[in-house]
Amino acid sequence: MILGQSIIEIFKGSFVMDILLVCSIVALALIIERFIYFTRNRFDSRKGYLSFRQIIRGQGPNAALNHANQKKNSLSGLFMVALNNRHLESDNLLDILASFVIEEKVKFDRYLGGMGTLANAATLLGLLGTVMGLIKAFHNISITGSGGPAVISSGIAEALLTTAFGLFIGIPTLFFYNYFSKKSNELSMELDGISDRIVVLFNNLKKQSSGTKASDPASVPAAESAFSPQDSPPPADTTWKF
Repeated sequence: MILGQSIIEIFKGSFVMDILLVCSIVALALIIERFIYFTRNRFDSRKGYLSFRQIIRGQGPNAALNHANQKKNSLSGLFMVALNNRHLESDNLLDILASFVIEEKVKFDRYLGGMGTLANAATLLGLLGTVMGLIKAFHNISITGSGGPAVISSGIAEALLTTAFGLFIGIPTLFFYNYFSKKSNELSMELDGISDRIVVLFNNLKKQSSGTKASDPASVPAAESAFSPQDSPPPADTTWKF
């Protein structure tokens, strides 16, 4: 019971409270969805990169690709994209990795716009409900001609319930919106940094492979030979045949 009224009676008396109830359900659903998503997509960029570098140097890109395919997160996806395009030039590879990071950033930010809108809308709807409740209270007083501090305070208290309910929804939703936004930016920046390190790593492996192949082709390790420049096929014989 609130102010002598049940919860059902309070929601029946104001359509704004009904809208706020819907907003609270939607906001809670979005918060739970984002929490589950970021929990499943959790990764340690530093440890992941060190493990990736160790495997690709010791066992080769195929082993690194198999290792990355075992984990389902954005960092493993970045490794797979890099390995599948490892023979490209550095600038082209960096562009492809940047495109992948942008796609992941879109996934990170999914539903955050709606969450932020609900946080602001809930607060404003609470104020709207209060204003409408005050208008209704004073209108009833003017019609009946009965007033007094007790009647006025009772009507104001009922009207302020919408503000309290709106703030009760808006404040936690705004907190989680800021938290998930910060999380999205941090993960995107980590992926950007790992992208640069992958390009540098591939360049070093290509240089080592080229130098070793020039001095002793038979001694090129498999991990480095996979990054060696591909020999161009011999030109086709265009001599006319009679």
